[in-house]
Amino acid sequence: MFNIPYDDAVKGGLIFLRVSGIVFTLPIFGDEPTPVRVRILFSVAIAFLLYPVIMPEWYRGMPQDAWAFAVMSARELIIGLMLGFVARLVFDGIVMAASIVGYQMGFGTANLMIPDANIQMNSFTATHRILLMLIFLSLNLHHLYISAIADSFRLIPSGFASLDGGIGELMVQATASVFVISVQLSAPVLVALMFTMAALGLIARTVPQMNIFTMSFPTSFFIGLLIYIASLPYFPQLIKTFIAQSNNEIKAVLRGLAP
Repeated sequence: MFNIPYDDAVKGGLIFLRVSGIVFTLPIFGDEPTPVRVRILFSVAIAFLLYPVIMPEWYRGMPQDAWAFAVMSARELIIGLMLGFVARLVFDGIVMAASIVGYQMGFGTANLMIPDANIQMNSFTATHRILLMLIFLSLNLHHLYISAIADSFRLIPSGFASLDGGIGELMVQATASVFVISVQLSAPVLVALMFTMAALGLIARTVPQMNIFTMSFPTSFFIGLLIYIASLPYFPQLIKTFIAQSNNEIKAVLRGLAP
């Protein structure tokens, strides 16, 4: 039988709660294809790795009151969920950009059920999402999120997170970045398609006999696809920039949560 001191078990449980909150909301790791048991085991593994390196003063002791302990546990879980949510926003912004572009290219008429996201999206967005995951993992950008998990234990003691109005403002600002990223990424294709539609409109006015409505679908598809392919070499650097921006937002949230 293992003889684990009571305080050590409580400390380990609190570490697990914070880590699991992050893991269950992170992109890729927290998506539905990853079974819940795997996510739990992954959280336990990270908690075991972090336990020896976390400073002893992080754990402020076990509250005597059961209600106070429940509040402390809830705070640890909320910290993890908030950090994972902020980390996920950059992915949502990039996927939203692909969804906007795909819709304008004519993919909006046929959606696919994506099991790992439990949502419907067009085939263009699904392909773009897979490409995003591959670039993210190949550039080892997930290391930034693992580092953020470790930083949270350095800055925020157990049960002493500052959940005031300031952190709410930070979360709203981070959420707004989803729309900024989506507009920045989709702008080149949208501008090209806007000029394409304007040109087709002029042709329709000058040559009324042409069936411009039928021509618009393949034309917008090929123009959008051409601009998208031309943009592919710049994707890794753009994703690194957006992930670095996301990392700065996570650090801002950590500072906001610190007592």
